Amino acid sequence: MQFANVPRHIGFIMDGNGRWAKLKGQPRAKGHIAGLNRVDDVLQLCQKYGVQYVSLFVFSTENWSRPQSEIDHLFDLARSYLKKSKSFLKRDIKVLVSGKKERLPQDLVYEIEKIQQQTKDCKSLVLNLCINYGGRDEIVHAVTKILLLGKQIDEKTISAYLYNQLPDLDLVVRTSGEMRLSNFMLFQAAYAELYFTQVMWPDFDEKEFVCMLESYNKRERKFGDIKINEK
Repeated sequence: MQFANVPRHIGFIMDGNGRWAKLKGQPRAKGHIAGLNRVDDVLQLCQKYGVQYVSLFVFSTENWSRPQSEIDHLFDLARSYLKKSKSFLKRDIKVLVSGKKERLPQDLVYEIEKIQQQTKDCKSLVLNLCINYGGRDEIVHAVTKILLLGKQIDEKTISAYLYNQLPDLDLVVRTSGEMRLSNFMLFQAAYAELYFTQVMWPDFDEKEFVCMLESYNKRERKFGDIKINEK
């Protein structure tokens, strides 16, 4: 199946892992493992349908309020995923990480820096992992840098000093029925289309992926403009 319009950059708020596990009578940790396994499936679909950039909300600045055991488990999963350098290289996927590194475990920071260096020349797909990330925090981070450099603050300059220089989001997807952005890439999502689905992240398969693209293709993106026949 082909689509006339494919989002260049999709951001996924991967919600529902814990609830998915609870519905199956399993611990939340099992849901996070299932969610991680779903990531590679979705990346394959993105490459199949021509998406060029993918941003995943892995761990937010608000997630520190969760139980320490769950935080440790999430970081363990992140470590294991970032160590899959051969898989990323084979699929020609460039890995970037957005977010504050200060509170992260040092060995996780090492894996982040290592995978970014190893995949820097990959071109088929750019994967941006948002770890210890908050949209407001990213804007503050950018503005602080600009002020320290004594530069003029405008939209173009802020964009240049975000964690990574990526195209704006065309589509933000949130699973599990929640209908909010939760501080996810607020600057980049200014004109993004929004797609909310009841499907939980571990169940986000090709059928739902196609439904997402079908919905996107029905949208008319005006970016604040109007059609000629509407004037």
